[in-house]
This record gives sequence, structure tokens and C-alpha cells, in this order.
Amino acid sequence: MSTRISTSDRDNKCCILIPFKDNHHILHECLTTVVSHLPIEAKVLLIDDGSEVSLDSSPLAKFLSHPQIILLHHAVNLGVATARNTGLSWCRSNDIEILILLDSDCLISAGFVETHCQLHTEYPDVTCIGGGIQGVGEGIWAKLDGLMSWFTSIPNTPIRQVSGVYHIPTTNMSLKLSHFDRLFDPQLRTGEDVVFVRQLIKAGLQVLYSPQPVIWHFDRTTFSDFLQHQWRWGLHTYAVRLGDKQWNDVQRFLFGILFALCIPAFALFCTTLNMIPWLNRSISNLRYFPALLLVYLYKSIAVLVGIFDPSKALNLQRIDSIE
Repeated sequence: MSTRISTSDRDNKCCILIPFKDNHHILHECLTTVVSHLPIEAKVLLIDDGSEVSLDSSPLAKFLSHPQIILLHHAVNLGVATARNTGLSWCRSNDIEILILLDSDCLISAGFVETHCQLHTEYPDVTCIGGGIQGVGEGIWAKLDGLMSWFTSIPNTPIRQVSGVYHIPTTNMSLKLSHFDRLFDPQLRTGEDVVFVRQLIKAGLQVLYSPQPVIWHFDRTTFSDFLQHQWRWGLHTYAVRLGDKQWNDVQRFLFGILFALCIPAFALFCTTLNMIPWLNRSISNLRYFPALLLVYLYKSIAVLVGIFDPSKALNLQRIDSIE
């Protein structure tokens, strides 16, 4: 793993971690807002997870000389969970106290870092805090993507302790590193956020959702991107929710047959869980219920595939291939 560090100052205690792979134009928009609202005492840690295009030849090159930006580079793509683990290890080695996780396709506004740090001051016993997420994008697919992605992180909803079937996503999430030593599961292609939050809660650590700060996420605007994202969600559902059961092939086959018979009920249950937070905000969102139900029926097929072949949800790239 190669490292480029823009400054030798090690005294800062807050860091924003942003993993990425290519899509430099989106990351450029993200970093533009981050740099504009970055307190002098904070760092930005970029994890390049095997991009095929060098940052030196992209519009991002101007950010690499910024005194608060640090770049770590994976020679090959190892997945977002491993990228975050690389960032976690660096932060612990450099005595970072509060780590803020942010996806590269998100924008922030003034007070983003300060609000996360203030929340950890107000709630010293809380390990993990997630903020509000506002999806942006034109068209019906972006609307549905936002409805299905951010129902656990709706802005302007009450602060709450996270538990039960709901979780919070890793973007706009801050962590008090002194409270835990866990890492994200590097075997999972997607869904690592669900497992991570569940493990924190199982360990007796507190997870909190706060409506502030709010970030803006570029939601998927095309039919193909939207369906691909939903299919990936379905593929990892078994591995994320029941993968720790260690069932053998026969047990998974029997469970798969039972699940296939229950697909309509499963889709209805998931749609209802998804819609409850939106209906609490506005009853007018009920008009999206039929569309979401159809999508969950589609996702259920991917769940079935993931039950019969859990490896489709796993990242089999060797972790020790980091150079």
C-alpha cells in the first residue's frame, strides 16, 4: 500500500474518511464541499481502492496538495469494507478520536464536522452516530432509490437510539474510536454497514440517529443503475442477516425452498417496514407503496439466489494483496 501525506502534523483528532474507486468527477464535487467546510483541526483521509485512472491526471490533482488531505492507495480493488478498514487502522495509528465516514457521491454543508463532534460531546457514552441523508436526482428512479435507501435516515425526524431491524448507513456516520476495536467484514461486497451496526449493538454499544447534520447523496437516476443496486441488496441479504448460522448446503436448500414459498409475504413485510418511516413523515408517500412492493418482489429473487449461492455476495479478493 502506498501513502501520500500532505502534512506531518499529527495533532488533529477528527478525520473524514472517504473511500472511492474512479468516478473522479463525483469525488471532485464531494471534495469541493468538504474542503469548503473543513475546520482547521480536521483531516480528510482518501482511500483509493484500486482506481484505474491516476488522480495525478484528473481534476482531483489540485486537492492532493491540500495540507489537510491524506491519500492512501490500494494497488488493486479490495472492496469498500477493506477500504474503510485501511482508514480505521490509519486513524487509530494517528490517535484520531472521532472518525466521520462519508461516501464519495455525497455533498456536505457548513457545520458538518462540528455537528458530529458536538454530538459526541453531548452523548459521551454513544459509540456511533448517524446523521440525516437527503437524496438528490431527477426522475422516478432517483425518487424510488431515495425512498428505498434512506428510510432509516430521514432528515427532520426525531433523534432516536438505533435498534431492532432498522440500521443506519455508513455514510454520514461518525465513530468514537476509543469505544471499540471492530472492523468492517472484508468478505462482504455490500451490506457491511448492516453487519457492522448490528455487531456494535450486540456488543452493548450505543448507536444513535440524529437528524443533523444532513448530507446530500446523488441517487441513481437510470433504470439499469437502480435495478442493479436493488439486485446487489438482495444478493447480500442472506449473508448479512443469516450468514452467521453456518448452515450446510442441504439446510440452505431447504431454507431456500421455504423462502421461495414465502416471497409474497417477505416482499410485503419489507415494503411495510420501508414505508412506515415515510408515512410517519407524510401520508402522501403511500402512493409509492405499489411501486416499492414490485421492487421488493424483484429483490426477493436476488435473495433466493444469495441463499443458494452465498458466494455471490462475498468479496473473494485476498486481503493480503494490499501493497
